Amino acid sequence: MREWWSMLFPPPPTCWGCQSTRSKSAKRKLCEPCQDLIREIQNPICQVCGRAFKDSAMELCLDCMRVLEEERIVNRSAVQYTDGVKQLFQLFKYRGLESLSVPIGEWMADVMIRHFSNLPIAMITYVPLHRDRLRERGFNQAELLAHVIAKKTDIFASHLLVRTLPTASQSRRGRSERLRSLKQAFALNESVDPLLFQKKSLILVDDVYTTGTTIRECAKVLKQAGAEQVYSITFAR
Repeated sequence: MREWWSMLFPPPPTCWGCQSTRSKSAKRKLCEPCQDLIREIQNPICQVCGRAFKDSAMELCLDCMRVLEEERIVNRSAVQYTDGVKQLFQLFKYRGLESLSVPIGEWMADVMIRHFSNLPIAMITYVPLHRDRLRERGFNQAELLAHVIAKKTDIFASHLLVRTLPTASQSRRGRSERLRSLKQAFALNESVDPLLFQKKSLILVDDVYTTGTTIRECAKVLKQAGAEQVYSITFAR
């Protein structure tokens, strides 16, 4: 067991999902009740967005079929977006439990290694927050996760994007509403030299994949700046 884990979670051991001291999985450090609330994504999945399927004959979900092929971004996620995961993100994003970025990011790194280790990934980046939201929350959860993933995979993480327009939460918006609100909401960070990733493949990190609009808009900026391919990793789908 890594030394940092014992420092973050000293005895008696606690579940990182609910902080209880009940027995837990050695694999994920989750107590049994939390394991029941969090469902890991397993095959079959949509070959684009990574959504879990019941029908193994399907290759793409209906949402991805509606996206132009040249705009599709291959995403892989660790878990399904269940009520248990929503509760977890309440602790992480809105109650300031930043330490959750470590186990969540480690889990995401495992997903990245499993699905993208055979690809020449040059750099990791993340979906940015607008400065007003960042000031309000105090941290960008996607940035924290990206740095945990970078540490485990030994791939450099960089602040490549900025959010130029403040947008309300996307979780309750429909697909067309998301598209409108996110148009031109992202731009390349002016302090970044695009030559760093010219004709190279990047990993884009976010916490939750819903319709994929945010991921696609960010990837569009990166590709216009010269990235060859953009893939994404999220914790939940």
